[in-house]
Amino acid sequence: MTINQAVVKRLTQYMEKMDLSQAELARRSTLPVPTIKSIIQRRAKGIELKTFILLAHGLGITPAELIDDPSFLAENLDI
Repeated sequence: MTINQAVVKRLTQYMEKMDLSQAELARRSTLPVPTIKSIIQRRAKGIELKTFILLAHGLGITPAELIDDPSFLAENLDI
């Protein structure tokens, strides 16, 4: 799994849990809707730390909470 795939997995988990649309996440995180769509559709080549922090903020969690998943362990990532 790539880092981007792990981020998308966690984002979609939280979005489903919170019943958030991409547009609502964009509004809450102050990111443009096309940025959210690009990430979710796995078209983004990389996700900047600033974007990651804003996504976590939009979900109402810390970046540490967003990354707290076995998907982000080195042995589970293609790095």
